[in-house]
Amino acid sequence: MLIASGTFLLWTGNFFYKPLRLIDALFTATSAVCVTGLIVVDTGSFLSPFSQWVVLLLIQMGGLGVMTAFTALPLLRGSKIGIRQRLLFTGGLGLDTPAGAVRLLAKILKMTFAIELFGALLLFGAFLEYFEPARAMYNAVFHSVSAFCNAGFSTFSGSLVAFSETGTIPGTVMALIVLGGLGFIPLSEVVSLPRGRRLSPYCRLVLSVTFTLIIVGSFLLLISEWNGLFRGIPFHLKIWNALFQSITARTAGFNTISIPAMSTTGLFVLCLLMIIGASPGSTGGGMKTTTFGILALSSITDIRGRKEVVLSGHRLPPQTVRKALTLTFLYVGTILGSAFILSLTEPFDFRGVFFEVVSALGTVGLSTGITGELSDTGKLILILLMFWGRVGIVTFVYGMLETEDKTRISYADTNVPI
Repeated sequence: MLIASGTFLLWTGNFFYKPLRLIDALFTATSAVCVTGLIVVDTGSFLSPFSQWVVLLLIQMGGLGVMTAFTALPLLRGSKIGIRQRLLFTGGLGLDTPAGAVRLLAKILKMTFAIELFGALLLFGAFLEYFEPARAMYNAVFHSVSAFCNAGFSTFSGSLVAFSETGTIPGTVMALIVLGGLGFIPLSEVVSLPRGRRLSPYCRLVLSVTFTLIIVGSFLLLISEWNGLFRGIPFHLKIWNALFQSITARTAGFNTISIPAMSTTGLFVLCLLMIIGASPGSTGGGMKTTTFGILALSSITDIRGRKEVVLSGHRLPPQTVRKALTLTFLYVGTILGSAFILSLTEPFDFRGVFFEVVSALGTVGLSTGITGELSDTGKLILILLMFWGRVGIVTFVYGMLETEDKTRISYADTNVPI
């Protein structure tokens, strides 16, 4: 419904400015709601001011989560939130109980708008060097919301490439991306943790995987592009741009370097980061940091010959590990199948097609430059991938199929060589 409304507003809002094809309006609306950032028309130059505000509103609602956004409406009106809305809201964040839903929702809204406001103020000060006050404020608000929601939409044609040598603009955007990608529950826990108490195992897993990926991803990008895209630029800018791309690749989609000019190795590193993505209940997408962390712990457990997967002194239930394996299988299978189909419908090389598929499913928004040149069929494929990536593949599949185990038969064990 939100995507349909956004499509209509973009299509009609741009009609007397620069006519927008219906498929392009649908693609843009889906990309905004699913906080992806893939574009088929330039946001800053092609979309009317009204359409840009529509995109910003869709990003905000998509970043908060549709259930969170709609549950917040009665709260903002001063009305009570029903039990059904509480269940939908807490379910969207991966919580098992609706207890404390109103208090958590209020905290999420306050935290979101406070972070976005602070980010906008920092960006406003930086943009004043380049734009008049009104334009600087607009760009600051747009990029602050887009960064915290991990959307990657920019009012600049080259994203943030023009500001790659500055400190405040990329630095603020990086901070907003990380905060938005951590997830509302870990972020809330870190902010409100009483002194002397330890973080929950879930929060520690999210933080450790997130910062490990940032550091390792930065190093891999640095060595991949050292004699390529980073050739001839100062050492500190090499590190700065590698750090930025490592952070933004895990679902934000901004860039300070030319993605089409990157080496195949560099694009491969970006694909790995895009597949892993952000954390559950966050504004980002991807396979999720917790899934990657659980798979890593499970592998270490097998290598050590232990029977139980342990996280911070707590045993992980076998069904959690199985769910992580199922998600990984479905996620990788969707990428490979979609890349194969898209390679049949589009005239581009497989490298560009594969990168586009990973970016869409991970709701990232990075592109090698072929998005706007895709056929209508290709755009529809990416629209479906963006939707699946935001809703969640496991959620989508489980919702379509009967998943309740009704069998009462226990089968004998058998061994299969691996």
